[in-house]
Amino acid sequence: MSIFRVPQWVTQHLHEFPTYNAIPDSLFQQLHKDLARYQASETPLVSIVIPAYNEEKDMLKTLSSLAHNKSLYPTELIVVNNNSKDHTQEILDRCGVCSVLETKQGISYARQAGLEAARGKYILSADSDSIYPPEWGIAYIQTLEQNPDVAVVYGQYSFIPSEGATRLGLQLHELVAENFFRTRTGKLEAVNVMGFNFAYRREQALQIGGFKHDLDRAKTGRAEDGWMAYELADLGRIQLVKMSNRVWTSDRRLMEAGSLIKAFMLRVKKYVAGGTPHQGVVS
Repeated sequence: MSIFRVPQWVTQHLHEFPTYNAIPDSLFQQLHKDLARYQASETPLVSIVIPAYNEEKDMLKTLSSLAHNKSLYPTELIVVNNNSKDHTQEILDRCGVCSVLETKQGISYARQAGLEAARGKYILSADSDSIYPPEWGIAYIQTLEQNPDVAVVYGQYSFIPSEGATRLGLQLHELVAENFFRTRTGKLEAVNVMGFNFAYRREQALQIGGFKHDLDRAKTGRAEDGWMAYELADLGRIQLVKMSNRVWTSDRRLMEAGSLIKAFMLRVKKYVAGGTPHQGVVS
């Protein structure tokens, strides 16, 4: 596979519609059928938790990929609607997805609501603008099952180019990040944990109090996902788990910085800061 293009297994999930009303009923019907298994178990071992705020443009892509997931474990899917003003909730309802409404605004509150609503022993943390390979989560759960000294597992990812972006630039960003930032070890490895692609034990997350809500990401660079990983590292190791296929996610996280160069320099700044919550970076 060329590293400079989005693979075919990803593009098959890139549903693009100009409006909500343009989405064909047949797609909703197929997803409703394929996602029904996530409500089949009364005692799931695994909970996939996704926060969502105004995600009508991307939610179908994520659900489409998860409909092809080949989990070996009883799994439930929970999407937390964090006061969406668009058609996010209608999409969830028409796809038959279990949803929770969290009225406190903010991704940390949404993730916390999902954590508390989950019934699984293990939490797979995902996002509503990401596309997941069929085998996603299997190696994560196996690692946690077989290694009680591991508290957090996470994986590799690539970016889907938005209009005006290129895979070449994004790929170079990914290569540099993977070879430069992943020298951290111990608790400081939390700097590499992303909320759309990590897993942990629900009991341990509740033990440390769940997600932190008073982080000012714009000023400090701190985020709820890295903070969770950093705190969980007091209970066990953080471990990178590689899979044959990566998670592919929207490049909007990078574009929010203004450009790839600005996004990279921001992460360098956070990396040099030391990776601890008191120094202002864990994601």
